[in-house]
Amino acid sequence: MAIPNRQLGVYGYIVIYKPTPDDERWIAEQDDEYRHLPAHYALMDEALDRVEYLRKKGIVARVAALVAESTDTAEEFEANRNVEEDDGDDGEG
Repeated sequence: MAIPNRQLGVYGYIVIYKPTPDDERWIAEQDDEYRHLPAHYALMDEALDRVEYLRKKGIVARVAALVAESTDTAEEFEANRNVEEDDGDDGEG
């Protein structure tokens, strides 16, 4: 079965690492803000800096691109926030 051609764009860059050098699994940390995304950096240079830091500590790490489909909407991202935005109302008044 053929996969339909989709328009994809880079949303950010993920740092993935192995818990131990011999482990077959690659792990990405969970994003603090969005429950459906792994932790990510907006710029590749930021992710590469983190990978370099981890490698200096002896951790096998690399960068992976986080892609979004052209049909993904801002509303979908906002609906999956872990933390509600502060509306400035502290409930007192």
